[in-house]
Amino acid sequence: MGWQNLVWMLLPVAAAAGWFAARRSVAARPEAFWDYTSNFHQGLSELLNERQDKPVELFENLSDTDRDTADTHLALGNLFRRRGDVERAILLHESLLEKTGLSAEVHAAARYELARDYDSAGLLDRSEKVFLELIEQGQRVDDTYESLLQLHERERDWAKAIRVAEEHERRIGKGIPSRVAHYYCELATKAIESGYLEEARSLLGQALDNCSDCARANMMLADLALSRNDYETAIEHYRQVEQQRPELMPEIIEKRFDAFQQAGDEPRLRKFLDHIRQRRNAYSVIRTARGVIEKLDGAHEADRFFKDQILKRPSLKGLRDWARDQLEISRPEEREKVGVICAMLEQVVEDKPGYLCDSCGLRGNFMHWRCPSCGTWDSVNTIIGVEGE
Repeated sequence: MGWQNLVWMLLPVAAAAGWFAARRSVAARPEAFWDYTSNFHQGLSELLNERQDKPVELFENLSDTDRDTADTHLALGNLFRRRGDVERAILLHESLLEKTGLSAEVHAAARYELARDYDSAGLLDRSEKVFLELIEQGQRVDDTYESLLQLHERERDWAKAIRVAEEHERRIGKGIPSRVAHYYCELATKAIESGYLEEARSLLGQALDNCSDCARANMMLADLALSRNDYETAIEHYRQVEQQRPELMPEIIEKRFDAFQQAGDEPRLRKFLDHIRQRRNAYSVIRTARGVIEKLDGAHEADRFFKDQILKRPSLKGLRDWARDQLEISRPEEREKVGVICAMLEQVVEDKPGYLCDSCGLRGNFMHWRCPSCGTWDSVNTIIGVEGE
């Protein structure tokens, strides 16, 4: 539904709000209802048609205590912001704030929406200033803290996001440990990119202090340990990742096998392979384990493992690789047909996204800790099943 349709759907709401506002005074002045609705619709029409610099007419007859009518104005401003007309949203909310005698609740709601307008317009300093004033005055506290966090997340100002989250926890006694852990992981990522590895390990330790089940922190600590040839530490952190979030196994399986092999502990490596044989695995795990088994026990044992596993969890990727195997052993007169099948399966697999956001439904081919579409943390997961892993 287009924004124009939504606007005209709001007109009956506006008329109803005007009717209730005018009804209280209709006994004293029967023409009040008609005056109000006529002025409101005229002002609204001029505002929508961009023929008005300042929509004061929309507020001339707004009752000091009429929350329903004020909500209509707030909703219109939000509608403008959502469709990208931020200047008009700011104009509408600023004009509402100029109305004297507004209740504290309506005034706080208008200021909160104005701060969101500033945020959408890129006026981040002004937005943050209004948000902080609302918090200081104890108005719309929970909503304002969340909006501040989202602002800092978009700006990738993770230090400020941590401070806001900690202040909110002190104020209400309830925190967001998993989200704060991600903020520390983001800071650790920046430290690693700058070569400050000790600082990164310290930040990752703080992430785990906030959320002991932070699989991302354990993954990063394992990678750091692997880079300095501390294979035992890497193996332990990878084990914790699997325990905390088994669906992340495709992300760590190659490095995990590398840690086992570099450690030179074949009995423990074989024990891990037995662990894999006993479960239904994502395809990336099956493929990587197949290569390790081939090195240890030969191609025949690796092929047997592969066939057993893809029967437990069929997938297009598994079928594609099985077809490739058949191409190598097929008779010359059948090779062309098998090759066509391989090419078709390859095309189908390439067109399938590997990750899905459980919050907004975004599909893609890259792992994100925070969805780039809806901004939700830990919502992007590997697609498991016939069309995925």
